[in-house]
This record gives sequence, structure tokens and C-alpha cells, in this order.
Amino acid sequence: MTKQDGETKTCTNYVSIMHELAKGVYLQDVLLAKKDTKERAEIEGFVEMTSRVTPKQLIEHLNKHLETKMFLVGQNITAADIVAHLYIAKEFQAFIDAQKKEVPHTFRWVDHIQHLPGMLEQVELNNIFVSFPSEKEEKLSKA
Repeated sequence: MTKQDGETKTCTNYVSIMHELAKGVYLQDVLLAKKDTKERAEIEGFVEMTSRVTPKQLIEHLNKHLETKMFLVGQNITAADIVAHLYIAKEFQAFIDAQKKEVPHTFRWVDHIQHLPGMLEQVELNNIFVSFPSEKEEKLSKA
């Protein structure tokens, strides 16, 4: 909730919340890209997706999307990366090592995002750090 012109404004979806947060810290163009751009639409799409799919579905989608990318949209971290990371972190943290290896692009991205300055502190503070899979663990059996 924010107060604007003496009026209380309530945000009800992730996209609105991210816009209000980014505006509040003067980072709209950094976290959400410039208005009326393809990048902003992509960022908003990823943020909105977190309210429509399960964490497992998002992990699978991201694994395909991130095959050749370091960030979800563009060349820098955006609100899409932050929101998606926070949305899947607990689920990903619960994965056994073999499950992490089945989605290598998502794991690489999670590990990269969680080690960025400022993010590592938040990840540790909120107990959502995702550990690196052991190289010795075998693949999941089909049994």
C-alpha cells in the first residue's frame, strides 16, 4: 500500500508491486526497463508468470529459456530475475542433487543470481541458498 495525493493505493498483483517498489527506489528503468519497450513487456511477463504457474513448471520453462542466456531478459539483472528466483528458490533448494542436474541451465542461473552482490545476503538471511550438486551422486533410478 502506498499513499499518493492523500489517497491510499493498493497493489494487488506482482507486476504492480514491482512497479511500486522500483519507483520507490528510483530504479524503474534498471529493474523494469524503459517504458513501452519489448524488454519491459518481457520482464512483466516473467513476473506475471510466477502467479500463474507452479515453481516446478517455472523451473522447467526457465531451463529451456536460459540455454543461451545469463539473465532472463537482456544483459543485466532485472525484476524478472529477482521475482523468479525468489519464487523457485525454496522448491529448488529441496531438490536432490540429481534433480538439479536435470535442469542445468536453471541451476546455473539460480547459482549466478544468488551470488550477485546484495542478493547473497538476502538469500542467506531468508535461508534460501541453493547448494551446488555433488559430482559423486548418481542419476535418479527409474525404479
